[in-house]
Amino acid sequence: MTNHYAFFRLVAVLLLGCSLLSAAMAQRIQGHITDATTGADLPGVAIAIQGTATGAITDANGRYSLTVDPGTYTLQISFVGYTAQTQPVQVTATNPTVLDVRLVESLASLNEVVVIGSRSTQARSSTQTVAPVDIIQSRDLIATGRIDITQQLNFVAPSFNSARQTVSDGTDHIDPATLRGLGPDQVLVLLNGKRRHNQALINLNGTVGRGSVGTDLNAIPSTAIERVEVLRDGASSQYGSDAIAGVINLRLKEQPGTTVNAQLGQQYAGDGQVAQIGVNHGFKLGEKGFLSLTGEVRHRGATNRAGDYTGPVYVNWNVGQQANESAADYVGRRQRLYQQDQTLIQQNNFSRQNNLQVGQARVENAGFFLNARVPLTGTNASFYATGGLNYRRGLAGGFYRYPYQTTQVIASLYPNGFLPNIQSTINDQSLLVGVNGERNGWRWDVSNVYGGNSFRFDVTNSNNASLSYLGAVNNPTSFYAGTLSFYQNTADASAAKDFGNQLGLTSFNVAAGVTYRNDQYRIKPGEAASYLNFSPQSGQVSGAQVFPGYQPANAVNANRHVYGAYLDIESDVTQRLLLNAAGRYEYYNDFGGNLAGKLAARYRFSEAFSLRGSVSNGFRAPSLHQRYFSAISTVFVSTGTGLEPRQTGTFRNDSPIAQAFGVPSLGAERSANFSIGITSRPLSNVSLTVDAYQINIQNRIIYSNQFSRGTTGAGLIVATILNNAGQTDVNSAQFFTNAVSTQTRGLDVVIATNPRLPNGTLDITLAANFNQTKLVGDIQRPANIPTDATFGNFLFNRQDSARLTLAQPRSKIQLTFNYRLRKFGAVLRLSRFGRVESYDPSNPALDEYQTPRMVTDLSSSYRVQKNLTITVGANNLFDVYPDQLRVANYPTPERYGSAALDNSSFGRFVYSRAATQFGFNGGYYFVNLSAAF
Repeated sequence: MTNHYAFFRLVAVLLLGCSLLSAAMAQRIQGHITDATTGADLPGVAIAIQGTATGAITDANGRYSLTVDPGTYTLQISFVGYTAQTQPVQVTATNPTVLDVRLVESLASLNEVVVIGSRSTQARSSTQTVAPVDIIQSRDLIATGRIDITQQLNFVAPSFNSARQTVSDGTDHIDPATLRGLGPDQVLVLLNGKRRHNQALINLNGTVGRGSVGTDLNAIPSTAIERVEVLRDGASSQYGSDAIAGVINLRLKEQPGTTVNAQLGQQYAGDGQVAQIGVNHGFKLGEKGFLSLTGEVRHRGATNRAGDYTGPVYVNWNVGQQANESAADYVGRRQRLYQQDQTLIQQNNFSRQNNLQVGQARVENAGFFLNARVPLTGTNASFYATGGLNYRRGLAGGFYRYPYQTTQVIASLYPNGFLPNIQSTINDQSLLVGVNGERNGWRWDVSNVYGGNSFRFDVTNSNNASLSYLGAVNNPTSFYAGTLSFYQNTADASAAKDFGNQLGLTSFNVAAGVTYRNDQYRIKPGEAASYLNFSPQSGQVSGAQVFPGYQPANAVNANRHVYGAYLDIESDVTQRLLLNAAGRYEYYNDFGGNLAGKLAARYRFSEAFSLRGSVSNGFRAPSLHQRYFSAISTVFVSTGTGLEPRQTGTFRNDSPIAQAFGVPSLGAERSANFSIGITSRPLSNVSLTVDAYQINIQNRIIYSNQFSRGTTGAGLIVATILNNAGQTDVNSAQFFTNAVSTQTRGLDVVIATNPRLPNGTLDITLAANFNQTKLVGDIQRPANIPTDATFGNFLFNRQDSARLTLAQPRSKIQLTFNYRLRKFGAVLRLSRFGRVESYDPSNPALDEYQTPRMVTDLSSSYRVQKNLTITVGANNLFDVYPDQLRVANYPTPERYGSAALDNSSFGRFVYSRAATQFGFNGGYYFVNLSAAF
């Protein structure tokens, strides 16, 4: 035993001696990485020794250190948004080698390496890819002076559109976002390259994206984002369903150090106050691992741009002409009723101002995200994870209920009427875990991501009119109206290898993968008082005013299973020709399978000019929301002389009522995408991309209009269907169906340059999108829907057509100047929003349009300390508003019928809410504080 101990002691001494000898021979390469223009430290810069696995990342002060043996090495220094450098270095055994590097910002986004749209390891900038891609850095998002991602992207990516909605129920709380003028559900969102779950809310009111289900981008803290990649091309064959218009990939921060961003601001009008603070801290985990944590809190105050109300309050004088009543007697009766109303208004000191909240909702938002990667010891593999929690609480107003609306208002409870509110509680969570690595040239990845979104509806400052018999003491004024939720779990496995060397080519990358996805959609009913009619014989309207709760009959817990497989090949066939081919098959257990394919190419004629193009087909599966949503709601319908409330039932696609109407089972939307473009670098500091595209979509899913009951003709058919189903209180029926086909043509242009100046640096970017969508072919009407002139257009009328083809800007042009001189910086952005239009369902005299508008943003920043920058700015500097409503001849006692055509709802709406270019909040000023440690 003693001999064994002596042996182990000898081995230990020898190992210690070898370690000391190795340490004595090893030496350090160390240095400091800074911005060449501002001199600011650059944390998170990657330093790698060429031809080895050795590397480091700069710390919060921009410093790094590498331990190597003496010899000659080549260092590769790279950082997102900066031109990469290679530096030779000679390391001796005597002293550490010091290498300081100053990085120069690259030319806008056109030089930055693109990840989305390709599974190859070949580094390509957006001028070298087969499809157009926008690269938007976190500093570009912050420079907009906006705090949530949808608005930030709206002012840096011309092909992206998002405008806040108003008086639109749940859509007031989640901004619909679109790409290339298509729908919110025709763009796929990825987070760190993995599919992001959809929102629980389905957009039902008269807004852009009506009937669609998008992704809640604002559930991701902007402070957590390193950059956003926007692939502007059909990509269903590469990423699956929904990627008809393109793909938005959000990459989260990885670098070590701490960054803080805080903002205070408000609208010129004095409302809409904003307070935001976001903190990100990154830790190094070993040589190559990291953990990045982000927390962000946002407050956004409500805005109101409502006009003064001129309509009836206590006595309804806006009545119709009676049979055998002369015109003079009719006007006289209206005038007498009007005077009675005016007397009561004065007696009760009723204010005609702010009867409605027409503007953005009040929102409180708090989010936390983590992003991590840990190398697995002894392997060439890493474990990675991304997770997030987000909580949002919103408050938005509905339509004011006036005392004369006796079927909706309990007079003893609200003698002067009331403005009901929808209070939202939105919870969002996600967790991605995975392992990836490389073995024998094969790059492999296995991951699982689970995510979900829930939307709880509460109604406040309201009543259930059928409870009027309870009086003012015991009547509830707040109601729980139910909860929508959507959960998604996606598991995938992929492998890729570049066979270029074996085939004698620069690259021949083959990637393949399989995926499984489970979707789950739920509707939980609200409390009984939110939907029941407690006195059916009274004539009072049932349920909570503004948003009747979901009923037990609406409850659903639906699942779907999706299986998919793809193959993706990309090759530099020659030094000039790059080809890409991809195919994907997906099978949905609720409606069948779909095969999508894509062929794309780029040919480089010279270093200064390339031609690229693609042909692909795509698809979008009907969402579970569209298939299984049902509800009874109060919808205000334009009648030409005002807005009238109607109890409307939305019935499931597979319901007996939908079947009685002859509505077929929902199928997939199918698309064909064609694009051709050029990329050019005519000068060393000028880059240009121009891409034209055409997107044909067949069988688009629409949310129908109301099919109303009546006593004769088609109305009697509807009444019979509803009565047979026991829906005697419902005035009309709606449903989802595949009904229309469209063609979208457009052009994307991006020009970037950084002219050489004697002092400072200047980046200039001109980006533009032009698009036109039109209907093609006939409307596909369900079999049993009558097609007479007064009824047939209720499925999809001219208002729906305009919302689909004209409600988003036909063009958006953005010119940005970004100037930096040592500690000073300034950003000037000019954004021109094109024309939008909204149509009346049947009367062209009520159509509206808004002419193009220019919005100017200006901000100035100063680095007051080494790691502290303050920015002062104004968005919409010149307080520009869209055109006011043109048809605003609200009714008066003397003006009625066709002489009183009105879109303003008795003066309450000043601007259109059906189609908006950039909102109508006006100018906004702010101060922003950012720090990096």
